[in-house]
Amino acid sequence: MNTPTEPNRIDQLVRNDAPRAEAPVDSQRIKNTFPLAVIELGTSAIRMAIGESDGSLSVRVLEQLVRGVSLGKDTFTNGEIQRKTLQECVKVLKSYRRKLKEYQCTDPKHIRIVATSAVREATNRLEVLDRIYIATGFAVELIDDAEIARVTYLGVRPLLQNDTTLTDAMTVVAEVGGGNTEVLVLKGKDIIHSQPYRLGSLRLQQMVLQSQATRSRAGSIMIGQIDRTVEPLIDLVPKGRAAGFVALGGDMRFAARVLGINLQSSGLTKIPVEEIEKLSSRLVSMTVDRIMQKYHIELSQAETLVPALLANLRLAQLLNCQHLLITGFNLRDALLQGMLRSNDWSADFCDQIISSALELARKYQVDLQHARHVADLARRLFRSLQSEHRMDIRCETLLYAAALLHETGLFVGLSGYHKHSYYLIMNSELFGLNALDHQLVAMIARYHRRASPKPTHETFARLDRDSRVIVSRLAGILRVAVALDHTGSQRVRDIECTIEKNRLVVNVTNSAGDLSLERMELRQKASLLEDTFGLGVLLRESPR
Repeated sequence: MNTPTEPNRIDQLVRNDAPRAEAPVDSQRIKNTFPLAVIELGTSAIRMAIGESDGSLSVRVLEQLVRGVSLGKDTFTNGEIQRKTLQECVKVLKSYRRKLKEYQCTDPKHIRIVATSAVREATNRLEVLDRIYIATGFAVELIDDAEIARVTYLGVRPLLQNDTTLTDAMTVVAEVGGGNTEVLVLKGKDIIHSQPYRLGSLRLQQMVLQSQATRSRAGSIMIGQIDRTVEPLIDLVPKGRAAGFVALGGDMRFAARVLGINLQSSGLTKIPVEEIEKLSSRLVSMTVDRIMQKYHIELSQAETLVPALLANLRLAQLLNCQHLLITGFNLRDALLQGMLRSNDWSADFCDQIISSALELARKYQVDLQHARHVADLARRLFRSLQSEHRMDIRCETLLYAAALLHETGLFVGLSGYHKHSYYLIMNSELFGLNALDHQLVAMIARYHRRASPKPTHETFARLDRDSRVIVSRLAGILRVAVALDHTGSQRVRDIECTIEKNRLVVNVTNSAGDLSLERMELRQKASLLEDTFGLGVLLRESPR
């Protein structure tokens, strides 16, 4: 084991790949810049990226370090991180803290420490996080798959937009990690699928070890597992239609270096699938020790290299791709950039969340004409009540997504379908939403009818106060929007809302028929909004 102050071989390799500071350095430039750092506790290694920024939306990477620590091997075989592994983890993090001091990067606001599936899935994760904090002062943040998908999309989006061959094409973006494979499927710039698959390189490697298969059979065993896992993904891409495949991850960058292919500094680099196939065939017949010696890499990378290459190779083959597209982009780069964004809820990002919600609505055969109309009415009500609730674009997007999905439960049955909606939303993938936001969408949809949110409802009671307020307010707005299209025939085509004398006046400016049923339904459905906002609700119809 290397001492913390001794750079190991892979540290040196990564440092040479990273952009370095140019000399001489302008003193005024130093004065106006500040350092940033991201540390990632991954499944097979702990990685750190250090950069600098002047506060704009760009970060210049100064150095990247990687130290092998097999957190995932413990979690995926024993269910918890062992004491010895935790000690190694603390040792590496202490060495990283010293490195951060060299760069004068000590402001906690400019340092982000994240952990992925290896720590997140460990049964003793809280003990691990506490031990790290006590020993190093680092507060480690567990990031979920939705966060990883979000930052991945934000990172690769400019690359896809700059490649004219992908402008309107189906594109699969995948990163084979140690624990999971994160997948995005895009049609042009729109996300149509976002999901993590339990297909990590370390999981595959451990599966082969547990099966006690010979080396000659190891490759076929892994390929069989890969094919079974990604079968639902392949069904998303229409047969006969060409699809691009962007393969992220350090293993693919390693493959490019071995094959003598230089990665573009900004953009995507093509690698023929047949070249990856030849490389994989050579490596699968080699022992881990031989791979370490030949390519001068650590045990943690050598163990997972073949499974990762095979997973990417099979995805490309199943998608009928002739080339894989590789980039130097990684999760730490995306997280560094994200530290400079005060608000990730841009219009484009919100559109992708809504697009994902629409795909889910289609899956459960929702009446999209009705759902879209309810969502549009809910959005207008939300904006009309802005002075009362003072909620932001995040809450507006959660409301819109819940409105699109409020009738998904009808896929199961009519009786108690609002509860079925909650279950289906909670157990489906929605791009861009972290665990809390995902739950809020499900609960807003669940409370669009019948009982109002109550402290006696267990899932509602477990929310923090701010989240309970959000659910109550947005569910109240959604109930009014649903009432306004009670018949599903869009009789209320357009509305203008004002607040007059403690009443929300909903003025129908363009109706398509008698609104008696809508008025009656509104009287029954408006109580939650009235109680939450302290406003009565009045429906008016402009004379024709």
